[in-house]
Amino acid sequence: MTSGNIIRTSTAGLRRMLAATALGGTLLAAAAPATQAAETQIRALGYTSNLYLWNMEEEFYGKTFPEAAGDMISIEAVPHDLAGLKGPEVLSMLQDGTLQLAVQNMSYMAGEDPRFEALDLAGVTLTNADAKKATDAYKPVLARVMEEKFNTHLLGIAPLPSQVFWCREEISGLNDLEGKKVRVFNSTLSDFVTGAGGTTVTIPFVEVIPALQRGVADCAVTGTSSGNTARWFEVTDYLYPMNVGWSMVFWAANKDLWDSLSGEQQALLTEQYGKLEAEAWAVQEEQDTDAVSCSTGGECKLGVKADMTLVPVSDADMEKHAEIISDYVLPNWAERCGADCTKEWNETVGAALGIEAPLP
Repeated sequence: MTSGNIIRTSTAGLRRMLAATALGGTLLAAAAPATQAAETQIRALGYTSNLYLWNMEEEFYGKTFPEAAGDMISIEAVPHDLAGLKGPEVLSMLQDGTLQLAVQNMSYMAGEDPRFEALDLAGVTLTNADAKKATDAYKPVLARVMEEKFNTHLLGIAPLPSQVFWCREEISGLNDLEGKKVRVFNSTLSDFVTGAGGTTVTIPFVEVIPALQRGVADCAVTGTSSGNTARWFEVTDYLYPMNVGWSMVFWAANKDLWDSLSGEQQALLTEQYGKLEAEAWAVQEEQDTDAVSCSTGGECKLGVKADMTLVPVSDADMEKHAEIISDYVLPNWAERCGADCTKEWNETVGAALGIEAPLP
């Protein structure tokens, strides 16, 4: 694997650079042997540089993929934060071909189409197994929508670790979120927190620590692993592991690029991203367990050791959790998505999980 210095640039500057050459300066190169140039070179945008998913991608682009691809395809990749990009703009850049291949949080795109929230409705799936059932059921829908509406070809979907609550002050359960200012990053999380009686504030991930320090937020939602890696335990003392989502991510290619590839090249990419997707599903469970243990003074293999207080999730909390999903999360999303969209969700995700969203 080779790597170099990565140039930080503005989005406008990045667009110009992409149009002219490669993505964002000097990139991680997953290339064929130097003696023979690859038949096709692709530029890819990876995940956040300090989180475990990028570590997986780095191995994938630097070793796994080039070993499988030989001189058929080479991929150059850079983490999206080091390229100076934020989440919501990735889909439009894939759509117009500024990006050829990218990964990003799916719910960041919900402003473009509420169906991007459909696999990550807050609290609807509580286990990795149920999230996989929902994904398998709905993946064809998203693949169709991304191709027909957004000129992109879906390559894979995977979860990040459980999205949970990190709080500055003592809480004993779900009822204590009432009156609290809680950081969220999408509409469905806002629905859940509102149902719990909290007030939502939308804050980018990189700005959460100072927001918690200043009291702009009392609690914040993020993944068990990402919060630990970003050392949120330095500004929060209570970890409440009620699962309110997965922050699902997708890998996709610009469809014009995809259509220009040979059948053999398409098959190669499909196979290899399928393997990356499967690995991400498996690693998610390991990361989840380890991150909670690391953050709360237990055994720690993958994360950063800390000493937060782990707040138990009671049966009463789970009863209220179910009420919030029924009264807020599902009907509010159905209203955003519309009757046809909701009916399709009921026939796919709903059927797989044995639940039903109310038609608006």
